[in-house]
Amino acid sequence: MDGQHLDARSQRRLSLLLPAYNEEAGIRQAVSEADHALSDLVGDYEILVVDDGSSDRTAAVVAGLVAEFSHVRLLRHEQNCGYGAALRTGFDAARFELVAFTDADCQFHLADLGRLLPLAETHPVAVGYREDRKDPARRRFLSWGYNLLARGLLGTRVRDCDCALKVFRRAVLPQLRPETDGFFVNTEMLTKARQHGYDVAEVGVRHRPRLHGTSSVSLKQIPRVLAALMPFWWARVLFPGTPAGQREPAAFGLSTRAALFLLVLVAGLLFFSQLQAPLLEPQEPRYAEIAREMQADGRVLVPLLNQEVYLDKPPLLYWLVMASYSVFGVHDWAARLVPGLAGVLTVVCTYLWGRRAVGERAGLCGALMLCLSARFVYLERMLTMDGVLCLWVVVGWTAAHIALMTGTLRRVLWLVSALACGLGVLTKGPVALVLIGVPVLAYAWIDPRCARITWRAGLLYLSALLAVCAPWYVLITVREPAFAVEFFWKHNVVRFVQPFDHAEPVWYYLPGLLLGLMPWTLLLPGLVRFLLKHSRRTAARRPPALGFFLLAFGWALFFFSAAGCKRAVYILPALPPLLLALGFYIDVLVPQVKRQLSLVALVRQGTRLAGYATALVLVAGLAVVLAATYNELLAPTTGLAFAFVAAVLLVVVLAVRQVSWAVCAATTFLVLYAGVEHLLPAYNQQFALRAELAAEARQAPAGPLAIACYPQGYDSARFYLPQADVRVYGADQRRQLFADLKRRPDTLLLVKSGKVKDDLLKELPASVEFVTRGKAGAVTVGRLRQRTEPTTGTYAER
Repeated sequence: MDGQHLDARSQRRLSLLLPAYNEEAGIRQAVSEADHALSDLVGDYEILVVDDGSSDRTAAVVAGLVAEFSHVRLLRHEQNCGYGAALRTGFDAARFELVAFTDADCQFHLADLGRLLPLAETHPVAVGYREDRKDPARRRFLSWGYNLLARGLLGTRVRDCDCALKVFRRAVLPQLRPETDGFFVNTEMLTKARQHGYDVAEVGVRHRPRLHGTSSVSLKQIPRVLAALMPFWWARVLFPGTPAGQREPAAFGLSTRAALFLLVLVAGLLFFSQLQAPLLEPQEPRYAEIAREMQADGRVLVPLLNQEVYLDKPPLLYWLVMASYSVFGVHDWAARLVPGLAGVLTVVCTYLWGRRAVGERAGLCGALMLCLSARFVYLERMLTMDGVLCLWVVVGWTAAHIALMTGTLRRVLWLVSALACGLGVLTKGPVALVLIGVPVLAYAWIDPRCARITWRAGLLYLSALLAVCAPWYVLITVREPAFAVEFFWKHNVVRFVQPFDHAEPVWYYLPGLLLGLMPWTLLLPGLVRFLLKHSRRTAARRPPALGFFLLAFGWALFFFSAAGCKRAVYILPALPPLLLALGFYIDVLVPQVKRQLSLVALVRQGTRLAGYATALVLVAGLAVVLAATYNELLAPTTGLAFAFVAAVLLVVVLAVRQVSWAVCAATTFLVLYAGVEHLLPAYNQQFALRAELAAEARQAPAGPLAIACYPQGYDSARFYLPQADVRVYGADQRRQLFADLKRRPDTLLLVKSGKVKDDLLKELPASVEFVTRGKAGAVTVGRLRQRTEPTTGTYAER
């Protein structure tokens, strides 16, 4: 054994690197210990001391040691370049097949290289971990946390990344060559070793207290550590793929023009069908009525509701609805044209975004999945600020992302993003800037491959944004001084931190996303596994654009979940980037050969997951049809016909088991289109007020119809019956309401259904009864009249 050991020792040749910066006090000891240890461990060796621009006499001391120790060489940097730069210089100068490095602070017993060198003969990389570490407790704790983070994010697989006693085979160093200059070099090299599939051997080594100098590790270094770790993890581990997708072949055999036609056709059928359905309280009639009053009074600057200044929201939606009224007349369907058009344009923009960022196929898949999501279709069709805001946010994200994708900022697209952001601020306020700005700035910081946002670029962005929205904000503040406090403070800050309405738990949006995006949410587990895989091949398929999609979605979801005030429609901007990420994942799932087939051939290519998704769509459609039929939203014959078709298709899918994603998309479209054509109008008809108000107007005597609203205003009354005399009574005005009803017995009463209505009617005298008009929904419509039959109760309702 001794002979074999001596023979192996004599054949080893090692280059040892000693990076040194201001190590005058301890460099002689470090070199001396290294020379003594290596003379016993290897047959030939060299000690490369890299003086990294030291300001003390480190270089002079080493220059003297060169004459004393024949194996010592001095390499110098004129300026301090960093630990990584010193290692690169040493790696380039190393001559032997084994290359090791350690620190010059004498904390390691270099004789322990004897534990690493045998491992280096069978492994490309051999590293030590510090046994009985002699550093202070604070540094040990921070190091433990850092190693835990590095193993979780980067997959380093070693217990002590920064142990400065490592041996490499020179042949693998070109693949592991560090690019960073600071402390991060150890983590970078170990991560690259894992990515290239190099085995890393690890063994314990002894550790000594620091003899000279002090450690710079402290809590203050955490931001610097994260500033190095996070961009590397993002760009080199999580999303290292090639960014350009525009060079790929057409999506499923379709040209860009054909893909746009398909998207516009599908989105148009879903967003423009049945626009004439009645408006639903409270938001839709309110915004339709504000635009009607502004147009009727010739007001453009100041929004009006019930002839009073309405300062809750900026005016862009009202202006767009007013423009629609000017062309088509004042109708509920004319008001709904605005969110319908915003929905179609959002789908188109989503496709163009995905096409440029991740390729034709992924962009088309993501855009189709977006407009084939029940949650998006239902919320985007509603007359609210949020559908239009969603369009501006997606345009802002799209333009900014593409502007940043290359190393040079594309100013035209940067300005387009700023203009879209300004329109968003003019639609719903500063929330647009928050939604667009945070992920864009975070992406520019975390991904070193994209263009940098300089202060001039930021100033240009803000200037363009303000040029769009500032004139109205300035004019309205001058015209209505209360606007600044009412809008910015109450409706933005207070509603976020201390909600005065619509308070919901932090997880409020998750069930709606998971259920409302079916069947596409079945792809989420696979997408998560795809993101968490550390293999180099899988990582190479994750482009940086996928990271931006997830960043935009995650920020929107976090922001709205953190807000105290929550409404279902708020989450709309989060959907396009999420569906683009899922569309990209579908593109990854389709094998490369199959992806280049024609659309017809692709329809025949089935997968089990697509079969499950199709079956889920049919089951959901069948359940909704049966529930709607039971609740009289659908006629029995219509409901049974739909149920029969869904059941037959479900049996076929379960028998086949494997269907294509194209079949799944077609099935989803048919289910959604049937819902838009039949279910949504019936739902609106039941819960809206248009039919009852129209019937009462026809039966009313000459003169304006008197309408009383309790305990809040119902803007459907003024929108559908603009000539009516509408009065609103709060919960503390019951006596006044009863007095007015007694004086004007022909008044139509609109009262909130449920407990509010029951409590109100309990106060009616026994001689009066409340007669409802039509089927009660969220609001009950009725009249009071003298009772014509005896009763034993306090009040009666018919």
